[in-house]
Amino acid sequence: MLKNLIQALLSRAGGRDCAPAVAAAAPDRLHFCITQAAGRAAAGDHAAAADLYRESLEQKPQDPRIWCNFGAELDAIGQAEEAELAYRRALELDPALAQAWYNLGQLQQERGREGEAETCYRSALALLDGVRDHELWQLAYNNWGLLLQRQGRLEDAVKLYREALAAVPADASLRSNLLFLLTAMADVDPDELLKEHRAWGKLHVRAHAAHANLPDPERRIRIGYVSADFYSHPLAFFVLPLLANRDRARTEAVCYCNGVTQDRITARLRQSADRWRDIRRLGDADADALIRADGIDILVDLSGHTAGNRLPLFGGKPAPVQVTFLGYANTTGLDTVDYRITDGYADPPGTEARYAEKLLRMPHSLWCYEPQRAVPPANPAPVLENGYVTFASFNGAYKLNQPLMKVWAAILHAVPDSRLMLVNLPTGGARERIVAWLGAQGIGSGRLELHARLPTDEFWAAHRRADIALDPFPCNGGATTCETLWLGVPVITLAGQTFVARAGLSLLSNCGLTQLIAGSPEEYVVLAAGLAREPLRLADMRVRLKESLPGSPLLDAPAYTQALEAQYRAIWRQWCSQQGRGHA
Repeated sequence: MLKNLIQALLSRAGGRDCAPAVAAAAPDRLHFCITQAAGRAAAGDHAAAADLYRESLEQKPQDPRIWCNFGAELDAIGQAEEAELAYRRALELDPALAQAWYNLGQLQQERGREGEAETCYRSALALLDGVRDHELWQLAYNNWGLLLQRQGRLEDAVKLYREALAAVPADASLRSNLLFLLTAMADVDPDELLKEHRAWGKLHVRAHAAHANLPDPERRIRIGYVSADFYSHPLAFFVLPLLANRDRARTEAVCYCNGVTQDRITARLRQSADRWRDIRRLGDADADALIRADGIDILVDLSGHTAGNRLPLFGGKPAPVQVTFLGYANTTGLDTVDYRITDGYADPPGTEARYAEKLLRMPHSLWCYEPQRAVPPANPAPVLENGYVTFASFNGAYKLNQPLMKVWAAILHAVPDSRLMLVNLPTGGARERIVAWLGAQGIGSGRLELHARLPTDEFWAAHRRADIALDPFPCNGGATTCETLWLGVPVITLAGQTFVARAGLSLLSNCGLTQLIAGSPEEYVVLAAGLAREPLRLADMRVRLKESLPGSPLLDAPAYTQALEAQYRAIWRQWCSQQGRGHA
């Protein structure tokens, strides 16, 4: 059966003509096809690469590596089923081909087949045991860990990353993934967390040359923003306002893009920036040289320890002043990053000792959000039509934990006819675990509405069925909370002790919704249940939210950008004054 399918796959040209087969049997033609295919793939022309690999297989059908490469190009052009067949054929020919196991795992992970993906990663790593400096070994651990994270299996992911780091302790990406998870977990001591981040920092700080920037405190300064998320990623909707509203006479903005994905939001960001640099293919030394040549005065990390970060680049201090901002709920751990921009809600006085950086507190909100819709939609309370309250969470599964489910179950018991809608909860292990936790608390599946990741329009539509959103803890929502509020749904949050547990406090305080901030799990239940029992109050709150949110600090882009640029100017003046005193 597989052989028949494979033959059909080989004969399918995907709507494109293969190269002429006149010299199909000639070894030089085979070499030409394989070389050209690799070149086309590197240039992003995956359809042409697939055609060339198909022709190569007509000449050498028993080569597992060609089948594996063929599968990768089919996957890149969206032919997932055909890609799976190609990978399985490669493994039929060579069960010890680690790359094919990894590629198949990645494909199955993208398709939501978590169990199969995990099996594939295990197989790849078993074959790569002993070659731990191999990039594929690192990628397999990385993807497997992300798979566990998306399932909400944080403890398993932490164990996996620690296992990998025991073999390669200096691996920046794996250690960043570990730090991200530890930051999101409930039972990690803040002092231990700082220690873990500083250990990462010590591995990546490098000696650096002096800076040639002119120490004029009042001149136009050059700000460099570094991120892999300059596209329709949640971070971009916080970056758009600060680029669009900046004082162009006083500041110049250069974006250093470390990502692959580009879309209409990328185009808007490029238009707002003075210069745009793609650094994804540049090593740290070359990127450092580029930033110095660009004369960047303040270099801003927008990623922290999230995917696609370039924190090791900051370890060489390519700019005289370096800042971390927006993208990560903790310290970088790097002594070469001078400042962390925050606010007094998320980081109140007394929290300075938790960070490697000096804290710069914004006068109001740390965040300024640009909604994806220009006008807030009318969104009357669904309870008025349904006759029952729908609580909801739109956050990722990794933020949902068993103690949180006990609290949410208590809310559902306190409001007997209520329902709970969970969006962004993938099928498989993550969903089964949440249903089991709630079931153990007496909440049956009949009171649950569960969705995996939804397209944007469906995601917005789900908000129209939600009366009250529940902010997870200890890892609060960020951009998700902003979007939920903009779509007219009030959010209940619990103020914790760390930044990641105080994001909700910051956002709601800056929206005038302090009455929805709880100080304990018990109060969280009381606030949520109390609001649910007063449908007219709930309906009125939604109307007031629509009226007040556009003028709040969370959406006042001009005032926000002015305050941010005042912070930039202050730290630039500080650096200039140090140069005047003869400091390096």
